[in-house]
This record gives sequence, structure tokens and C-alpha cells, in this order.
Amino acid sequence: MTPPVHPSPRPVDARLRAAVLAVAGVAVLCLVAAMTLLGVPSPGAAHAAEAGETATSGATTGTTSAPPTTTSTPSTPATTTPTGAPTTAPTTAPTTAPTTAPTTGPTAEPTAEPTAEPTAEPTDGPVAIEDAVLRWGINDESGNAAHAPGTYNFFSAGSVDHPGGGRQLSQSAWRQSAGDVAVEKWNGSSWQPATWAGLRTDSSGATLRSPTAGVFSNHQLVLSGGVGEVDREAGTATIRWEGEFTVLYYSGMSLFHVIDPVLTVTDGRGTLTASVGGYASSIDDPGSAVPVAPRRATLADLPSVDLAAVDGFTAIPAYRGVRVTTSGTPQDLSDAAVAGAFPQDLVDVMETLGTGSYWYSSGGSTDPYKVAKPLSVSYDASRPVTAPTPTPPPTQVATPGPQNTALAPPTRSTGGAATGGGSGPRTARGPVAVAPPAVAPTGAAVLAADGTLPFAHDLRSVSALLGDDASAGPVSSTSVLWWVGGGLLLAAAALLAVPTAPRHPSPRRSGGSVPV
Repeated sequence: MTPPVHPSPRPVDARLRAAVLAVAGVAVLCLVAAMTLLGVPSPGAAHAAEAGETATSGATTGTTSAPPTTTSTPSTPATTTPTGAPTTAPTTAPTTAPTTAPTTGPTAEPTAEPTAEPTAEPTDGPVAIEDAVLRWGINDESGNAAHAPGTYNFFSAGSVDHPGGGRQLSQSAWRQSAGDVAVEKWNGSSWQPATWAGLRTDSSGATLRSPTAGVFSNHQLVLSGGVGEVDREAGTATIRWEGEFTVLYYSGMSLFHVIDPVLTVTDGRGTLTASVGGYASSIDDPGSAVPVAPRRATLADLPSVDLAAVDGFTAIPAYRGVRVTTSGTPQDLSDAAVAGAFPQDLVDVMETLGTGSYWYSSGGSTDPYKVAKPLSVSYDASRPVTAPTPTPPPTQVATPGPQNTALAPPTRSTGGAATGGGSGPRTARGPVAVAPPAVAPTGAAVLAADGTLPFAHDLRSVSALLGDDASAGPVSSTSVLWWVGGGLLLAAAALLAVPTAPRHPSPRRSGGSVPV
């Protein structure tokens, strides 16, 4: 009789084991997360802190403060005897005897004889003027680089002849002074006699380049020996100068003469007139130079002249807002800051000479430089009033050019041939500045000094960048728990991945026997 077959025990399911490991791993990780959030220190950290605190308390306990020291002998007692002799008692007697009584007799020597001429007393009537000085730079355009290349606008003392059609004035024909007329240049700190070379330079000595740059030679005309009279009470004055000067444009290809200026002031308003003549020129015929006879014209209208000062005055000629009638280029009044003109009769003379538009706003790029400059008058050359000085030239701001924003290919940070990108230089992002780290790491830097990206052979490991500090210090128990939890989860995943053997069903009993 065949013995009965008993069923084999059921193997433990692998999935159950995996579930147990997974639950354990999650529990460990949750424990670590809870410790981190609650700030519970790891056992190692707690022991370290306890050891440090014990050492500190032991050091504190082992140190005993020394008892306070006492001096062996007391300090010197205060003196009981008084110091030196007491101060002298205040005097009761009066001070020295009073001053001697005034003498009643005459002095030993008589006073000096009175001067032959009495001292000049300020009068309310006219005061004679015998050596007045007139200073005037006319305008900035008269000391500017001209529009024709290599030519300049400037002054000359005396009457300069025209150099000929289309030719520039020679140095031998130019004069710094002639009689009571002189040309002076501002050198940045004072007025000095002008030089031929300085006619084409600014106050610093730099050559004038462009007529639109706003930089000028800074010259002025100085006329001495003026005679006349000033009546401060009446508000009138008349001063005459004998002399002649020449204003040259385009280095002498266009010029005019100014002869014997006269200043007249009435009721606080003044005019400066002179005889003006020269040579007529034309843009259509640059070689022409036809003499034009002098005629009286107003050089400057002075709307406000204050004669109250004893030594002289400074006045600003009218220009802004002055309207004139022109026969050539029309006057432009669109820019109120620079729109204006010199007196009408002067503009008329200049139109005859062919340079009318230089003396009123015509819409050109140099209109701001045509504005009349202040003038000064000193009644006596030995007591000059402060002459106006040139204003500094405007700061030239360079207009930025077009910028190329395309990125260039990267270049290697060290020598050697670059691979995979041609033979030219390769940059990361052009001139992009990279801020340095707060603390420079030891070892090789990630970016090269020139901002280029490193190649593979330039890279270093993290431990090389951070030095020995990357692996220094013990591993905390919290880190161990992280590892344990992660290991349990990995083990659970591995069990799930291992296939299990199929289970065979146990043979069934049929009638109490096993079939054969």
C-alpha cells in the first residue's frame, strides 16, 4: 500500500519580505526627517557638545580668582600746612597818575604847508577820461576753426590787406599790436599777448579741429588810450578810441576792417559804433576781392550800462531775440536759445562783403557761436576792471558705435590646438565679466582668468577644488540612518525584482489511493 503524500510547506512569499523591508526603510527615513525638522542632535553631536561643555566648565572651575591685593603702606596723608605764601592783597591805591594835562601853547613846529592843488573831490558832473581801455572778443565764431579745411577765424591789429583771391594770410602780414590796438589770448589763467601759432589753438595749446566742436582760440581785442567823459549823475558817457583792427575769416580769404570805435551811453543804454569796410567776396567767385569803402555801423547795442562804478563797467551786447532783415540767407528763429543777430546796419555791411549770414542765426550748425560776447570798459588803464574770461569748452561725449552682440565660439583656456571648432580663437561670451567668489577655492579655478571656459583636461575633482575639508570630520549618526533607510528600500526593490518559483498543487486524494 502506497503511503499517503503530505503537502509540502508553503514558502514564505518574497513580496511579503519586500514589503517588510520597504516599511522598515520608510520608517527609518521618516525618523531621520523628523529628527532634522525638530532639530534633535545626533548622538555623536550630543556627545561632542557634552564633552566640549565639560571641558569648558572644567577649565572654568579649575581657575580660581586671586584674592585682591592690598598695598603694604597707606598713601601719603594730605598735607595740613598751607602752600606758599598767600597772594598779595589787592591794592587800594589808584593806578598811576593821570595823563598830563593838554598843552595850551602852540606846538613846537608848525604843520606842513597845504598842497598847491586841492585833492580831487568826486563831482556830480562830467569826469574827464584820458586812458580808457576797451576789451572785446566779439563772438566765439571769430575765434573758431573755419569750415574750409585748414583755415581759421582770428583777429589782427592794424589794417591788413587782402592776401589775394583764394589765398590765406601769411605770418609776416599778421600783427599782434599796432598803435593802441593789441590782440591777447587767454591761456587758461590770464590774458597774454597773442602769437601767430596760437591763432589756431585753444587755451591749452591743442589745435582747433572742427568748427562744430565748441572749442575756440579765445582771443580778444584790446584798445587803449580812449578819451572822453563820463557823467554818472546824468547817466551819460562818450569815449573815443583811435586805432584799427582786422577781423579775418577763412584765414584771410574774407576780412573786414574796424576803424576808430566810439562808445556812447545815454540813460543807461549804450552803442559801440565804428567805421567798417573791407573786401567783398563771393562763394560763387572765391577769387574775387573787391574793396568796399568804410561806412559807419553799429558794432554792438548795449541795453544795460551801469555807470555807477568808479573804475568802469562790463556790458552784454544785445543779440538773442534781435530780428534783422536780410537780402540773402533768411534769419532762422526756430531755436530761441541762439536765435538773434548783431545790429541791422552791421549786418547790412556784412552782406555787402558777402558774409552776412555769419552775423545772425541762419540755421547753421555754428549758430550758437555767433552770439555776441560781453565787453568791458576801464576808465583808466592803471585801474582795470575785471575782464570777462572765456567759458570752458563743453565736454565732448563720444557717441557709442554699433555693438556686435553675436557670441563668438569658445576658446581654450590654456595653450595648444583647439579641437572640434576651427583654428580661430574661441571665447565663452566675449567680454563678459565674471564676479570672483567670496573665498577663492584652493586648486584650479573653474573659469580661466580671461573668462574662457576650460576644457576637460582643465577640470578638477570636487575634492581638489575644496581641498582636505571635503572629507574632514566624522560621519554623524543621522547620515548613517539615511544610509540604512535607503539600503532597506533598495533591498525591498531587489526582492521584488527576483522571480519566485511557481508553486505546484498537491496531489488530490481519490478514494484513499493514489492513481498509478
